[in-house]
Amino acid sequence: MLHAAALGYFREVARAGSIRKAAGVLNVAASALNRQILNLEAQLGTPLFDRLPGGMRLTVAGELLLRHVSDTLHDFERVRSAIDDLRSARSGHVSIAAVDSLLVDFLPRAIDRFRVDFPAVTYSVMAVAPPDVSALVGAGEVDIGFTFVGRTPPSVRFLTEISAPIGVVMRADHPLASRLSLGFDEVNQYPVLTQSGPLPKGADVDAAFTTFKDQLKPKLQSNSIQMLKLAIMLNMGVSLFTRLGFLHEIENGDIAWRPLESTVINTLRIGLVAPAQRELSPPAEQLARRLADDLHRFAAV
Repeated sequence: MLHAAALGYFREVARAGSIRKAAGVLNVAASALNRQILNLEAQLGTPLFDRLPGGMRLTVAGELLLRHVSDTLHDFERVRSAIDDLRSARSGHVSIAAVDSLLVDFLPRAIDRFRVDFPAVTYSVMAVAPPDVSALVGAGEVDIGFTFVGRTPPSVRFLTEISAPIGVVMRADHPLASRLSLGFDEVNQYPVLTQSGPLPKGADVDAAFTTFKDQLKPKLQSNSIQMLKLAIMLNMGVSLFTRLGFLHEIENGDIAWRPLESTVINTLRIGLVAPAQRELSPPAEQLARRLADDLHRFAAV
């Protein structure tokens, strides 16, 4: 195995074109540096330099080794920088704004995993209507946020996004659970439980969905997704959500989620929003990376 110090010496000789000049930069004896180069050549079984009257010139083998050394040391610096970031992220505070369905299951579990590696970090998490998330992140009132993908102000950017259509949520033994997808007329045949507040703007592009929503006479309306979840489990009716608020129940087979027969609704996406012109704090940066990975793991299920 080639020693890291020897590779550094080799790189400096290649850069300086001279043992003497490289020794001066490295503050080592020229004879010691020359021995390092000779040892490298012996290990590799080939000359790395042509010794010329005007200095040292890389051979073809030397050029190959130099590319390897440059890549290796670059990767080392990148890893060291990442380790420094981890050290800086050990403590601090992260504030998050998100559509409330993510606060029920997805975000608590993600934060629980994150706190294993970053136990000193503290958090504030707010449930916010989809149109308001980007404004809070852009204004610096929160660090990061989750909202439906759409037009955003120039003050924010989406770090990542996944497909997150609104579908029909029901108890697993509900009659509609036997269908692969559902039309609006089918949903209307059963009591509907609705969440107060605006739906994503993209959903209003579907005229049939807009008509369906306007004509709804909900059996129960609440601004609490927890209450609506329990009402669904009690078989009081069906509701309209993305899967993100019901991951645990769907996985356990207690709740079923079925897509609507709507091309537009099925193109809705949820993304992780960060400031466009402001760097995140180290703990917020680390959490954002983990959340992006968690989102894509969920999307692959």
